[in-house]
Amino acid sequence: MKTTKTTGEKMTPVMAALAVLYIPLAAAMYYYHEATISLGINIMYKMVFAIIIAGISFMVFLIETDLARAQSLLKYIVLLSLPHIIAILVSLPLWTFQTTPMATLRRGLFAQIYSIGIIVAVAGIMYVFGKNGLWVNLIAMVAANSVTILGLIRNAGLGEYWQALKTLILSFGMEVSTVISKAEIHELTFAMGLYILYLVMDWRSLWKSKLFLPMLFLTSFCYLSGFKRIGVVVIIACLFIKIILSALIRGKGDRWGWLIIFTVGAVVVMFLYISAVRMGLFEILEKYFGIDTMGRDHLSQFVEEYYHIGPGYMGRGSGFVSKLFNDRPGDIYTIRALHNDVLGIYVDLGFWGFWMWMLSFLPLRVMLVTKWQGVHGGILCACYSLFVLGTALTDNTIYYIYVIGTAAILTMGGYSGEKKGIGGNQR
Repeated sequence: MKTTKTTGEKMTPVMAALAVLYIPLAAAMYYYHEATISLGINIMYKMVFAIIIAGISFMVFLIETDLARAQSLLKYIVLLSLPHIIAILVSLPLWTFQTTPMATLRRGLFAQIYSIGIIVAVAGIMYVFGKNGLWVNLIAMVAANSVTILGLIRNAGLGEYWQALKTLILSFGMEVSTVISKAEIHELTFAMGLYILYLVMDWRSLWKSKLFLPMLFLTSFCYLSGFKRIGVVVIIACLFIKIILSALIRGKGDRWGWLIIFTVGAVVVMFLYISAVRMGLFEILEKYFGIDTMGRDHLSQFVEEYYHIGPGYMGRGSGFVSKLFNDRPGDIYTIRALHNDVLGIYVDLGFWGFWMWMLSFLPLRVMLVTKWQGVHGGILCACYSLFVLGTALTDNTIYYIYVIGTAAILTMGGYSGEKKGIGGNQR
């Protein structure tokens, strides 16, 4: 098969024409965040659009083949999918020997399949558009979110919406008006937060783009309309982490040491955190410090009987926590999720599964991305992964499809400043 270089970094007329096709498809994927279609089993619309995007990208690959780019993207697909593959492999014996109900098994398996599916879809975008795929994807996200926001503005009026937005920001998300509450699309808002982190961290290589300032403004507007407090805190924390890691690594002969030590340390902190939750962290925050945990003390108590901390805890299989909360009576409980995905990983996969999942999600990922992209790319990858884990301490971001896809495309796009393109070792 003839190999041609068709997916370079400049937006060619052919790529611009393809963008006209991809952006509406991706926008639809981001807009239909909850709707499902029944095909014997319920399939989420967003995954249908993800499959279409992946399929079109594969057709582009067959017509105009860049083997070097495809092989490099395949490395990223495998690396980014590894935690989900581990979740399936760890869960298989648990599902079997614990005679897990089919509804729970299906929920756990599809969570992993959806996650891998969105990774493949965004890899397709990167194959077709190169680094411009980051902009194509972001434009689609903003377009989808803007449809919702413009609808709210049309119903309430621009003045009312602006006042509600201002109150939301000044109260740091504590006062949410009904005028703006529907703009809080959880997984899309967190995905926007990841993009803000990317735009701010990598501004030196992006600011010359004509899209940089407009997209930074629009992305920030969309994020603030949805406003997630934990997201703001974690974005600021990740920016400080980038500064610290950059300072520690600059000029050092060992390009890996600090990154590996830091990421392994972060995994240890995650384990200590769930141990503290098991010992009553949220109850202590409520009782002795007067901190409103928004019901997370009750949520953590709800799962206490199903797990313990220690090497002897083998887990209950992926999907257990999700199904447990889904089965809670809706007329009694209004919160139908744990809102602590880090703990959820532990309950589902057990002590050993937790460590395998976490080590593949952070230290291994950062180590290999550093090898492929250089230290700068490794630091950015660490911050994207830490954003997901940091927000997952009090939310459900680990399995938010849009967050998984955004972290994946940003990680794949980390080579954007490299002259050698995908697979280059230096920026």
